[in-house]
Amino acid sequence: MYLPGKPLEAMEPVYARMQQLLKGLFEGFPLDQDPIQLENIEDLYQHFDGHQLFLITDGMMHLTAQGETVLSFDEGDLVGLSRGFNLPCTTIRADEFVEVQVIDRDSFLRHVYSDKRRQHYWSHFLMCQNSLMLNHLAQLNKQQKKTVAGFQNCQPGDIIIQEGDIAEHVYTIISGEADVFADGVKVGEIGEDEVFGAMAVFTGERRSATVIARSACTIMAVPQNEFVNLIEAQPKAAVNLIENLARRITAMNQQIIDQQK
Repeated sequence: MYLPGKPLEAMEPVYARMQQLLKGLFEGFPLDQDPIQLENIEDLYQHFDGHQLFLITDGMMHLTAQGETVLSFDEGDLVGLSRGFNLPCTTIRADEFVEVQVIDRDSFLRHVYSDKRRQHYWSHFLMCQNSLMLNHLAQLNKQQKKTVAGFQNCQPGDIIIQEGDIAEHVYTIISGEADVFADGVKVGEIGEDEVFGAMAVFTGERRSATVIARSACTIMAVPQNEFVNLIEAQPKAAVNLIENLARRITAMNQQIIDQQK
């Protein structure tokens, strides 16, 4: 069985364990029918009874939903469990040559439940399959949360943030440096990898300062409504933000102390 995308190393033992469990489940089960060969089938169950399962002996089959491949089966995989148990099922297709052993669902279940050891194998097999699906779903969810950032190139003197404007983006300086001004007075500096512009996003207030590029800068701009997704998908960004805010608060406190001297 293969799930789309880069496989997680932690899941590789689960794949291997499923293959071992299937071998145990089929011990003593009569596979007395000759394998059949299929090719270029768009929907397997348009050609076969819903009470039949399929053990792949050669080639691959694919589970699809809305034209997208959800997962792929290869040699040694048991196909059709959802359809065989009258559960909602997506389409199973065979793009090229595949050889399968057709198995009667009821005969297979009687074989499984006639032995306590096989019952244990069966429960373990279903748990492994569920674990794979849940981990894959978590990966898909994480990928969907990755925001698409925009990049800007600024020249020295360009205004990146204008005091009083509505906050629509959170920024990170990829390269270069910038200065921070409040009421025309320089109150801070921003260097590479620093996140800025987040305070107004958190508070919902207008920009409290102006940020001007001191040198040529490359800026990453993340839309306000996607900023939370960025933090969830990349916790390191949250740590970086907290460090930057703490550093700026310390610098502002020092400025106040210096002015009072």
